Amino acid sequence: MRNKIFNFIVVIFTFGIFLSFFLFTKGLSSMIEELKTLDISWILLSIALVLLFWLFETLVLYTITKKLYPIKKLLVQSLKFEMIGLFFGAVSPFSAGSNPAQLYAMTENGIPAGIAGSILMIKFIIHQTINIVILILAFLFKFGYFNAKVDYFPYLCILGLAIHVLIMVFAIFFSINSKLTKRLLTAVFKVLKVVRLVKNTDAAFNKIESELTQFHQNASLITKHLKMCTYASIFTFLQYAAFFSIPYCIYRSFGLHSADLWTMVCAQIFLVNFMAIIPLPGAAGGAEGGFYLIYSIFFDSGTIITAIFVWRVLTYYITVAAGSIFTLVLPNVRKHH
Repeated sequence: MRNKIFNFIVVIFTFGIFLSFFLFTKGLSSMIEELKTLDISWILLSIALVLLFWLFETLVLYTITKKLYPIKKLLVQSLKFEMIGLFFGAVSPFSAGSNPAQLYAMTENGIPAGIAGSILMIKFIIHQTINIVILILAFLFKFGYFNAKVDYFPYLCILGLAIHVLIMVFAIFFSINSKLTKRLLTAVFKVLKVVRLVKNTDAAFNKIESELTQFHQNASLITKHLKMCTYASIFTFLQYAAFFSIPYCIYRSFGLHSADLWTMVCAQIFLVNFMAIIPLPGAAGGAEGGFYLIYSIFFDSGTIITAIFVWRVLTYYITVAAGSIFTLVLPNVRKHH
């Protein structure tokens, strides 16, 4: 969190490279002319879906936090925590910065680390579960269709699914196995001591260890509070439904209408699955390449470059821009409630 400005500069730099690629590929005048022809109503609907994605993501965090540790102005705080998480997830490899940034923001606002960790772990497990269920449904209904049209499709699908399942298994095991958690933390603190980021590792570890007891007690709440988990799961499903529908709206903005919504939603499900194996921030390069690979089925060679540009701005750069506002204005003073 100390490198907020640096992360923001990194995003601006990558956006510059991103923009340069499209301008060199299409040309500025050609790109502008093509953007002018888009149906604005479908673009506005795409933006509305982005806002719904943020809203439902916030409601997932709000629902779990309300049950475990209700604080003042929780809905507003949940939005702030979520946008900070989206920003750091977007600018870090494999979105690895999301949860640590949210954990920091939550503890800065008076939520104990053990409880904050539990909230984020429950949220993460629900997200992964719904994601895997949606992916399996897409496999069942549309695997044959895309397999016949996209090169190397089975390999990409299997690799992406395997990563999601492994992450899910590890998260559950981490939540229920206190010995594993303790070993991992011991290893982490040894590394921190070697690189001199933490001076008094024993004191720091003892503080974290006391929080861990609470963390493992709270992690079991996922099986005890089914109503909370059900609401969070519904919001997660709606969040994904909004996000996965964005390419269809972009498709319709080009005046195209031969492909149906469900097929294009499945295309986005598979694309996001592929992006999970790209280690770069925001799956840079892999996201654009994956879109080109899958959505060439629906767009012709003349429009797909512009479609990638619009899709990437709407699904990635707008989120980064909004998240950076919440991140840069985040107070660094602990708030007690």
